[in-house]
Amino acid sequence: MTDYAPWAIALGTWIAAGLTIAIYSFLYKDNPFYKLAEHIYIGASTGYLIVIAWYDAIKRLLWIPLRYPRNNYDYLVILPGILGILMFTRFFKKIGWLSRFSLAFIIGWASGVAAPAVIKGLLIPHMGSTLKPIFDPANFSWNPLSIIFGILTVGFFTALVYFVQTDKYTDWELGRRLFIIIGTVASTILFFLFAVGSIGSFMQAFYTLSILVGVVSVLFYFFYSIEHKKALKGVAKTGIIFLMLFFGSAFGYTVMGRVSLAIGRLRFLVNDWIRQSTGKQWLIGFCVIIVISVLLLLSERKGVSSEG
Repeated sequence: MTDYAPWAIALGTWIAAGLTIAIYSFLYKDNPFYKLAEHIYIGASTGYLIVIAWYDAIKRLLWIPLRYPRNNYDYLVILPGILGILMFTRFFKKIGWLSRFSLAFIIGWASGVAAPAVIKGLLIPHMGSTLKPIFDPANFSWNPLSIIFGILTVGFFTALVYFVQTDKYTDWELGRRLFIIIGTVASTILFFLFAVGSIGSFMQAFYTLSILVGVVSVLFYFFYSIEHKKALKGVAKTGIIFLMLFFGSAFGYTVMGRVSLAIGRLRFLVNDWIRQSTGKQWLIGFCVIIVISVLLLLSERKGVSSEG
């Protein structure tokens, strides 16, 4: 149940549907309907934020403590109040420099608060995930096969680095280069499998090793004190691959979120607007749409003629 009258709910639904369609009309081209919806959105958002700032900040944290102080410490809120007033001096050229005190305080305070939170919430947990053992000691075991493939892994990888460093790798034909690369990868995978003994433990070790390699290679990519050449160039390229994987997954996640929002708006249009609206509402709605369309088109044509 809701406390709003049925006519108010219907009016709100029609306004929301009209603004939604007006915003999506930008997919065709820039038009007066999109501009109207854009201005309404910005204006409503700004007005809402001003009201929130007044009630939650100025009134609750400044006006009430000064007017009804519980103790002498409440009068200290005058200091942040003065800093807030100084921010408005930016509108005046002669005294605009006073706003720098407020900006300096805000930036310094925000940096001091954000740095420990980032270190504790992101940096330390990430370092813990990077430094944990690659193998689970309870599942790891040395056996003849793991020893053999471990030696092959070290041998292939050492040979790869040696030939790259001596500039011999690029002179090889494709078959020899594929042989040493496939040998390195295959022997590493077989070493992991025979050392841990199960697919689950192998995948866990693979994930841990991937995190370690990704962190080291990405950090090295942004390390410019050493020239990225020969074998070090391969480490930097590995960092680029991990960066592209991250950017691609982040972009995909963002697109997925936007598509979910679009699906929600389409469901609103179908379920709450089209199916719930009556014939009388459609008649009134079309009349209002025609009037708004005529006014917007006349205003747009007037603006184009004045520019010409």
